[in-house]
Amino acid sequence: VYLFVVLGSWSVMFAHGYPMMDTSSQVSSYHKYSGYVVFMLCMTSWRRACKAPPGYITENSIMKFDNYPYDNLLYTNKLCPTLHIRKLARSKYDRASNRHVPRFDHYCGWLNQSVGEENYRYFLFFLLVHAVMVIYGSIVTALLFYGEIIDKDLHNARFFNVATGAEVIADNMMVFHYLLMTHFYLAMVLLLMSIMTLMLGAFLGFHLYITARGMTTNEYFKWKEVRKWYKKATKQYQKAVQDGKVGVSVSNNSSSSSVDKGGISDGTDIGCTGPMNTTTSNGLSGTTTTTTSTTTTNKKKNDLEEEIMDPGPFPQNIYDHGIIENFKEVIYPRSTRPNAIKRWVDWHKTEERLRQHTKTEEQKRREDVDVVNGKTKAI
Repeated sequence: VYLFVVLGSWSVMFAHGYPMMDTSSQVSSYHKYSGYVVFMLCMTSWRRACKAPPGYITENSIMKFDNYPYDNLLYTNKLCPTLHIRKLARSKYDRASNRHVPRFDHYCGWLNQSVGEENYRYFLFFLLVHAVMVIYGSIVTALLFYGEIIDKDLHNARFFNVATGAEVIADNMMVFHYLLMTHFYLAMVLLLMSIMTLMLGAFLGFHLYITARGMTTNEYFKWKEVRKWYKKATKQYQKAVQDGKVGVSVSNNSSSSSVDKGGISDGTDIGCTGPMNTTTSNGLSGTTTTTTSTTTTNKKKNDLEEEIMDPGPFPQNIYDHGIIENFKEVIYPRSTRPNAIKRWVDWHKTEERLRQHTKTEEQKRREDVDVVNGKTKAI
């Protein structure tokens, strides 16, 4: 789909837009060469973003990606129920690749792969290049049409009705109709680029915003659910205090509690525009709940009323280290830094020594058994 849209649009520009630059009074011919540069950047950034892996957490690579603490709100220390490995903070199981992705952001259909810790920088560059492309392309194409109007003096031109042969007075609608019929394909590309300018601009702005706030797309929607829970819990507590059902007390919302936070479960797929499916869960860690009977529901409801507490101050995002540090983590991921690589290599060396020690012990045990059984050979 990407190649069809982008290559198709560029083909129209090369075939119809570039010849107009030779005679246009509004667009210099040097835009031909800058257009080639933009085209190559688009293809290169897309190719790089498609081929760069997000990073995959396995038993052998887990030490390399273990760089974030658990906040005990969005992420807790537990095993992945699918791969049976420890779920690192900020990671998520990706059903498209059947792998665990560190610092998971979302699954991108344009790239046909997940965006995670090690390829998010290439995804941002891909977005930036294409946002610049559609803005630049929209301006140049609009100037080409404007140059056509000025150079041919279309507002003072004489138009004739093909059916009746009558002369038609030139106005804005007539000029628009003339340009649309004369340069139909180029006009459609301009319309597409104008729409994509708004969409890509908003999408790029969103990702720059969450990066500056130390969040991923996955975490952004999790925090939305936390805010809903916090607002609801605060309202319930204030009402309970007014009714005299509870006293003034404060809960520790920085750790897991019995309060139902009802957030995005780990089984929910996150796409470019947010959660792609919905799951009922009893917490942000994704444990599914089922109502068994009306009696059980009422009992839980009564227990919850008895356990209503002041949620306290809104929990803080411990992964937000300031704009500069947050962007540094994207441009220079923690898993690619020397300390992470050294920890990973040292862990592998330790594991190798343990395997060799175990192998030696097993070999000695077998030799002892052979001696007991009289199977040793004389040297």
